[in-house]
Amino acid sequence: MSTVTPTSGSTTPQNTSTSLFDEKLNIAKSSKIIADYLRQEGKSAITGQELAKLAENGSGQVPADVSAAAQYLQRHPDVFTAIETHDVAGADSLSGVWNFDWAADGGLKGTSTEAIAKMQDVFDFAIEKSARVTEVTTAKKAELDSTKQRASN
Repeated sequence: MSTVTPTSGSTTPQNTSTSLFDEKLNIAKSSKIIADYLRQEGKSAITGQELAKLAENGSGQVPADVSAAAQYLQRHPDVFTAIETHDVAGADSLSGVWNFDWAADGGLKGTSTEAIAKMQDVFDFAIEKSARVTEVTTAKKAELDSTKQRASN
């Protein structure tokens, strides 16, 4: 067995104070961003449809962090449902800023909803990295194969 090392390219510096996962959005961070945005816009609540519009940012006027937070909640519809039903018995696709405050303060910490969202994020991250590894190794193999080609007579 041989080890293949890249002959060129850059290395990614490791951040020792926080991991890559810590820098990504989670329930609390996304909820805080949405709650702060709602207050800034003078709104006390948001519907699922309005959240989807923030995520899409079709107008280009939504701040990037707000759009990313909305996208997080769109990727995890069970999280939005848990947040919006925090203070009422049934889902109506309408959540008040106070519900986002509750989630930002850790209201869903330690719940199965949080665990499933984290597992999905880790899985998506692993799939993304696996695809990148496949892309790089395929390119390296093609490069290696091309150096082994014999000249035609």
